[in-house]
Amino acid sequence: MESLSADEIAAWELGLGAPPRAPGRPDKLPLPGAASGRRQRVTTTTTRRRFYDLRNVPNAVDLLRPLPEENETLHALMGGDFAAWDLVPAILELVGRPAEEACIATLGFNAKNSHHLAELVAARQIRRVTVVAADYFARSDPVTFNEAKARLEALGQRLVSTRNHAKILAIDFGEAGAFVSEMSSNLRSCNNLEQITLSRSQTLFSFHAGWIRALAYPPPNT
Repeated sequence: MESLSADEIAAWELGLGAPPRAPGRPDKLPLPGAASGRRQRVTTTTTRRRFYDLRNVPNAVDLLRPLPEENETLHALMGGDFAAWDLVPAILELVGRPAEEACIATLGFNAKNSHHLAELVAARQIRRVTVVAADYFARSDPVTFNEAKARLEALGQRLVSTRNHAKILAIDFGEAGAFVSEMSSNLRSCNNLEQITLSRSQTLFSFHAGWIRALAYPPPNT
């Protein structure tokens, strides 16, 4: 098998230059237990107007329901029947109230996702947003990155890029709890098999929100 450079791997993950698909490879990967209709999960203790297609959100809701209890972690697989971004409206629906804050780290995203995020902020469904993306993505798709940055900053939110490869979705609902998803997937549509966790933990939220905020709001030079 031919080796890939770091930039080629990043491009593959972002869907900007994927290697040829093997003959006969399906668009969506069958998950273990799919034949029985049971999803695989386990809980452990520890300017143009765009519209986001919400038709796959019920698949994410089905996977996440019931949400983990405090200090529990749900482990699950995604097989292409919903995108990682669908986790955001799914969690909002299941919690049933607006979020105080969302801190996001991702390699990249697409225009529809960033438009939907801005719409959630404008509707006060998420009151504060901080997003850290990858420098590679900002260079490879500057139109999408810069449009999202301008849109979010116009709403008083923050989007920056750095040498990032972490994929984190951390949402704080105040008294209703904080949820953190640590995943292999970026916030773009993807037909690969992906791994996600969803933890309900204020401590874990504070940890991830801390370093994401620090990257987005560096202290002034002294």
